[in-house]
Amino acid sequence: MSGTLPPASVVPPPPGFGAVLETPEVSALRRRLHGRLLEIVNRMPRPLAEDVAALLGRHGRTRTAHQGDLFVLFPAPVWSFLHWVPAARRPDAERLHAAALLLHLWDDHLTDRQLAADLAALHLRTELWRCLERDAAALCAAWGANPKLVAGHTERYLSATHAPRTPADLDSYCATAREQAALWTLLPRLLETGGRAEAGWSSLVEDFAVAWRLVDDAADVRRDAVAGIRSAVWWELPGTGRAQWDARSPLTGRTDASGCGPEAAPRDGSEGAGCAQAVTRVLARAAALLAAAADRAAAAGEGGVATELLTARVGVLTSAPLPW
Repeated sequence: MSGTLPPASVVPPPPGFGAVLETPEVSALRRRLHGRLLEIVNRMPRPLAEDVAALLGRHGRTRTAHQGDLFVLFPAPVWSFLHWVPAARRPDAERLHAAALLLHLWDDHLTDRQLAADLAALHLRTELWRCLERDAAALCAAWGANPKLVAGHTERYLSATHAPRTPADLDSYCATAREQAALWTLLPRLLETGGRAEAGWSSLVEDFAVAWRLVDDAADVRRDAVAGIRSAVWWELPGTGRAQWDARSPLTGRTDASGCGPEAAPRDGSEGAGCAQAVTRVLARAAALLAAAADRAAAAGEGGVATELLTARVGVLTSAPLPW
């Protein structure tokens, strides 16, 4: 779908991105995706379902969605393609993608212990996987897509999240991020291979996912430094900066993040500058990914998603100073 965009509403973005102007139809899709999650939740035993529905309802709540609006936490391009690709406007496709998006977030929070691994959380994870596999199989049958794609994308995601390879540089770090986004690119690939969408949607979602990882790493630089996590920023640091970062690892007993804010970096570009310059380079890489994706979308006549990508990119370019 392309052409002039109808009236839009401003949706507050995740940290580091520009506020996307959502059309009424895209905003309706966002709220509908939360409803698709509740369809999955309602398959759980009632005592567990009530707790999970309440938890999801507390995230991303808006005035127009009293039951919750979880996907306001996700930048529009990673889910709005369901609106821009007409064939994706069906309940099973929406439910599949909603499950894929939440699975990534759910697994991340279970792994880093932001989310308690109780019966409700684990049961929801099981239901999300069941839904993803069931709806993917139905879409493969309806569109004539290769069912092996489902297993392939699942294996890529699980391998990259459960036992990721140790990166050798920023390129391989970003390659791992691409693999970790495999669940998010499953539906676009089914649409492409089933002849329901032009090629390019899966790479667009994948590029956006990598850009999001880079932006998130830039926003979390202080927390990652304290935790000793080698994020994208670490890979852009000079040798002395990496050593200083690693010295804050929990294994060393240090918990301060001195030297990780812009105030700690001289402005002469010297080796001692480190962190501020590294963050700038990480954000520049994210902005380049978004610009390239927007160019491809525009060339394919997909003006709606191209506008979303460029709007998100504006926030990346103007995100300094970061919340350190």
